[in-house]
Amino acid sequence: MIIKIDPLDTLFFRDGKPFAMGDDTWADGVFPGYPSMIYGALRSAYFSNHLNELEKANEDADPTRNLKIKGVYLLGGDNIYLPLPNDCVQKKDGEKDSVFALSMHELNDIKSSCPTQSALKSLEEFENVDGGLIDIDSLKEYLKCTKGSFSSILKVADIVLPEPKIGIGINKKTGSTEEGKLYRVDMRRLENKRGKGLSLIIDFEGLDLPEEGIMKLGGEGKAVSYQKFKPMNFSIDNLGSDAKGLKLYLSIPAIFKKGWLPEWIDEKTLIGEYKGLKLKLLTASIGKPIHIGGFDMKTRKPKAMRKAVPAGSVYYFKVIEGDFQKAFEIFNQTPISDFNPEQGFGITYVGGLKSV
Repeated sequence: MIIKIDPLDTLFFRDGKPFAMGDDTWADGVFPGYPSMIYGALRSAYFSNHLNELEKANEDADPTRNLKIKGVYLLGGDNIYLPLPNDCVQKKDGEKDSVFALSMHELNDIKSSCPTQSALKSLEEFENVDGGLIDIDSLKEYLKCTKGSFSSILKVADIVLPEPKIGIGINKKTGSTEEGKLYRVDMRRLENKRGKGLSLIIDFEGLDLPEEGIMKLGGEGKAVSYQKFKPMNFSIDNLGSDAKGLKLYLSIPAIFKKGWLPEWIDEKTLIGEYKGLKLKLLTASIGKPIHIGGFDMKTRKPKAMRKAVPAGSVYYFKVIEGDFQKAFEIFNQTPISDFNPEQGFGITYVGGLKSV
């Protein structure tokens, strides 16, 4: 099922930093939120329509146990957007809505702490795009390697308005304010300065929801409306006909046991076997690690905090055993996170490489 979510107010998606009134005064937010937040919201929406089954939550008979998130997208106007691949950069002092893809070069005799044999670079001065988004048609061109530059790139900061909320802690017994507990929450309004709105598109399976309704999403339980959305086509034609290698692009953050490296890749040789494929990691372009935690409503305790590779990160591979088509079938639109793949962490799209 695919649904479109529209906020009825501001939204707040917490980052992994702990926040307690009195110790901190600013609660930072992220956008879009982590898939675990959406996963929890979908489960809560189900139980709100089936209160008689609430006692089964997190038990063997939990009716939401088969829920799997297959994709998270942003809808702006008629365009679908995903995080900009991290190997796409802007020319310094160039056009701000245009990016180009870095090229891979062997390190040879260059001394570097980089464990891979190659690195991504450009002869031109460039800068990374913070909070960049790419429309789905341009992403297909990027994955097929048919173009080296892309225009009409958006930034989250240009389409999501900050609307911080200031509050103060209240004593539950007396109903009065508490000294030293003034705080500020990083709320976001999903529209740009011209009032054009932004929607979340969620693709999931294993859970039956009404075709439209209201549910809570994110911090402070803000209300959003949702409705069934049209099917989405992400087919990529002729991708592997002349590909010499492949790249794995993370559309959603991934949590790996080895930090930045998927568990199935050997840390010394950078070679790994995965479902009958044998691949060698050539290089990678990953962003700064993010921290993902959460709160367990059943135990009333915080969940374990884990480092994650951010969305937009890209891994380049050479196929040693197997073929590109098999790799495409195994990895494309599949979660590769070592933790919580059913929540959507690590959903990957496969692209080709013209040379390795």
